Amino acid sequence: MNNPEQKYNILAIAQPTEVERRQHLDEMLSALNMHHELVKTSPPVPRDQWHQVGFNHEKSRTLLGRDLSCGEIGCFLSHRAAWKLAAESDRPSLILEGDADLNESSRDVCEMLSDGRASWELAMLYYSKCIPSVWYQQRLDNTFRLAKFANRRAYCLAAYMLTPAGARKLLKLSESFYLPADDFVSGGWIRKDLDMFAIVPKAAGLCPVQSGNSNLEDDRQRNKTRKHKKKDNNRLLRRLELYLRELGQRYRPPRKSL
Repeated sequence: MNNPEQKYNILAIAQPTEVERRQHLDEMLSALNMHHELVKTSPPVPRDQWHQVGFNHEKSRTLLGRDLSCGEIGCFLSHRAAWKLAAESDRPSLILEGDADLNESSRDVCEMLSDGRASWELAMLYYSKCIPSVWYQQRLDNTFRLAKFANRRAYCLAAYMLTPAGARKLLKLSESFYLPADDFVSGGWIRKDLDMFAIVPKAAGLCPVQSGNSNLEDDRQRNKTRKHKKKDNNRLLRRLELYLRELGQRYRPPRKSL
């Protein structure tokens, strides 16, 4: 049900079988007086249907050293369905996964993003990590600002906002895909002509109960064939290396998007 006073859409992604996630979204958004609609999600896609949905099996193997899991492909298609709805709208869209956790500040940020006070195409309310670039920051209010990602990977699509123009760009790029949805949007793999920002500080979180119910990461780990050596970030030289890297990232002119 649409709320005429709400200047943005809310598109929620949760499978019909994810009853608890749907209930979590409904209770959370109702308490905030935020009106949403459920995106028609894709179930896990079997191997013999990969080509027809646009999954490039060969490129995924070449780049990642593995196939995407059936669940990862279904997740990507669900986000792509949300982008299609967002592209067809005349106002911004907040896209939520079933483990997103919003509060009154989240709602305020969405309203500020929708009132034209800032220029953006994709704004991430939640992300795994953001080193804010000193370049191109835009103040929303005394607490929140838009900042470019100085780091090359952000991950996590639990809560992000798209303009119709931004959604159309993602939709065009995603006709053929070979990455998980979070890698595609914010993993630093693909150059996109997309004006992308982080909300700093984060304007959304993860529901610990619902985020623990996801099996996507388990599927991803089972499909991995490449093993990466873990570095000890507690060593003095490693800490110095990370400090200097982050310092350089903050002051280097950032890419338009990850």
